Amino acid sequence: MPEVATHTLKENHNDICQSFDCTIAIPPTDQQIDQAFPSPALVLAHSIGRMGIHHEHSMVSEKGRAPIELLPVEIFDQIIPQLAIDVPTNGYSPRNKDLASCLLVSRTFYIATLSTLYSKVAFPHSSIFSKFLAQISKYPELGHLVKRLDFSHFTSVGFGRTKRMTDEIQKLTATTLRNCLDITPNLREFLASESMDEDLDERVLEKLFCELPRLNAVDFCAATAPCFKKGVLSVISPNNPRLPMALPIRRLGMHGCNTLPSPVYATLLPRLPNLTHLDLTHTQITDETLHAIPHTAKLTHLSLSKCNRLTGPAVVDFLINHPATQDLVYLNLLFDTGRYRLLSTADVDVLLPFLPTTLRSLNLSGAKITRDHVPELRRLSKHLEELSIGYADLSITDLNLIVEQDGPHQDGAKSNLHYLDLTGISSVNPTTLVDTNKCQLLMPSSFPLQVLELNEKVTDGLKERRISAKKLGWTVKSQHRRAWYVRAGPGTVPGSEKIAKPLAEETGSRSWKMGGTKWGGRKVGVGYGEVSGLYGYYLYGYQ
Repeated sequence: MPEVATHTLKENHNDICQSFDCTIAIPPTDQQIDQAFPSPALVLAHSIGRMGIHHEHSMVSEKGRAPIELLPVEIFDQIIPQLAIDVPTNGYSPRNKDLASCLLVSRTFYIATLSTLYSKVAFPHSSIFSKFLAQISKYPELGHLVKRLDFSHFTSVGFGRTKRMTDEIQKLTATTLRNCLDITPNLREFLASESMDEDLDERVLEKLFCELPRLNAVDFCAATAPCFKKGVLSVISPNNPRLPMALPIRRLGMHGCNTLPSPVYATLLPRLPNLTHLDLTHTQITDETLHAIPHTAKLTHLSLSKCNRLTGPAVVDFLINHPATQDLVYLNLLFDTGRYRLLSTADVDVLLPFLPTTLRSLNLSGAKITRDHVPELRRLSKHLEELSIGYADLSITDLNLIVEQDGPHQDGAKSNLHYLDLTGISSVNPTTLVDTNKCQLLMPSSFPLQVLELNEKVTDGLKERRISAKKLGWTVKSQHRRAWYVRAGPGTVPGSEKIAKPLAEETGSRSWKMGGTKWGGRKVGVGYGEVSGLYGYYLYGYQ
């Protein structure tokens, strides 16, 4: 097990690492440690092992050390990560200032902080990656600490360089990326995106799928480049003797990887016996391949949105009868009705009664939903927190019934919906929504309902009804091509005082959102943490 000396930072604050979005801290020499922290007390010996930092021996004098420094390493491992910030503030300004400050406290804090600092590394641009690679190349022990490589914010925009210039600079290329993977043997999560898909060649993919036994999360969001396709076809092939029969990957994101042919999934999916999160949005997955998912898998998050090679009856059969789908928490079956409708009325009839009670988010937008399905939707609303029924053939009365909390239709099905997607429903318009005599969706009685997703035409009309919006406590928000009507406050209508406190306490945070706090996400997260960058676009901004 490789050993490193106990380090602190130089006295010069310009050497402080605030994150890899800013600069890289260079471990000082033992002489510099003594100059910065002169103390007669013995220094704790540590080592960076395969799984992190731990004490090598306990024969250490406690004289001259603060009580907090005597805490077990396991306690530090719970405290220090709370200071980390997953999402870069932007591509250039420093982040993780609090975490960086811990490096200056003492030798003990320095060692305890290193593990967190190197555990999850985000790369907004190639210069940060280059500095990071240089650091772990110089100190390979640090590479053992890396658990996540996050390129979801990566971009070369703003540097005034062509692709050829970037390749010549050799900061982030397939070669340097492969070198990085070689020095990070304990990698758990690799989060890529379309902005770097030309760097995902056969050598990189071979490393990811064949040589990293602890890798349990991979995301190739929207990667479609020819070299990526060529690499995948070569590595994910039954003719590749190095490809394991069982891969360790539990969370797989292929959102928008629409250039990969179906045989890729026919080879890959059966090799994922422990799969829990699967995003196949807009891919060429087929009915046969979908049923090839191992029965040992325990899917909690699944997206089959816009997979035009799937058929409704086969998908319904898979969701009802396959052992892997019995504990689903998130299910996305959104389809563009202008191109393809996956679920017919008959498919919906069969599916709804068998959906598991574990489900919290259900997207059926584009399915042929009629008023006959309202009783089942109302039953599902008892445990669902998100429901998308865009383009359904429903009246305002039908929608009232789905979110109804009290009244003559009491059946024990108190709605738990926080988010309701009504995009494309013809009965939903600005005039009807604010007419509280006919529509109860915006009233306090519909709480905990907080977000309605609507057509942009509808939200434009609601912007003109400011008096009603203020009275009801709702406001319009939008991002890219999506628009929402959001309950921003309790309003002033009768009953609003009852929802003021619970509304203020609602943060939107849920464990099944993988760190997100917003409602209506359309991309399966494979890494825990707040989502932004390109992943945020596909999650909240892309239709």
